[in-house]
Amino acid sequence: MAALGPADRHHLLADAVFVELGATTVLGLGGTALAHAYFPTTCMISLLAPESGDKRLVLGLTGYEGVYGGACALGIFSTAFDAVVTGAGQAWQIDAGRLAAHGRSSPALLRLLSRFLYVELRQLGTQAICSHFHSLRQRLARCLLMSQDRMRSSDLWLTHDDLSQMLGARRAGVTVAAGDLQALGLIRYTRGHIFIADRAQLLTQTCACYFQDQTIYSQTMWTPTPAEPANGTKLPHPQPGPPTRSAE
Repeated sequence: MAALGPADRHHLLADAVFVELGATTVLGLGGTALAHAYFPTTCMISLLAPESGDKRLVLGLTGYEGVYGGACALGIFSTAFDAVVTGAGQAWQIDAGRLAAHGRSSPALLRLLSRFLYVELRQLGTQAICSHFHSLRQRLARCLLMSQDRMRSSDLWLTHDDLSQMLGARRAGVTVAAGDLQALGLIRYTRGHIFIADRAQLLTQTCACYFQDQTIYSQTMWTPTPAEPANGTKLPHPQPGPPTRSAE
């Protein structure tokens, strides 16, 4: 939305509703029709592989930098993955049919949504590589940094079970990896709450996948095509907000 011109943004928001989304809210199920699309502002949405028994795997995270259900603007009204709110907060909600109508009338909106879908595709590929080749500590550091970026807060309300799903790893392994990061003074965690105490040092513990994701986002969402003005509005680069501390 930040990259849209004032007129396009005004028309889009006129059809949107600002909603509060609680943690564990299910926004969509893989293979079913979508009723709404969501532009997060302070919440985080996890895309999960379809359920197989009691095991779930998070394939991607979306926060204020993106949209869930953007494919509706391309005429695709079903979702490939389950979508669950894993970070409570607010979002703009818009009817799927209305977003499709805006996509038909606004080339700028359609272009941005198409670019973000490409970003998601690339990040899915990065996730597969990361899960196969990198250590659990590196993957945990990446997951925490990605969550901090999308929630724009150093306070993350994530349980070890949440992290286990995000990483596709056993809970016991996540507990060990989190303990290692806490011993280094990079995070502090209690039951269901993680505080990122030293982002700069946490960046030294993650793998190259984290930085690759940021590069892909910047290059795809910021760089104008030959048909676009070079001085067009750019999306803000995903960065966390000022660190906040909860009462401890």
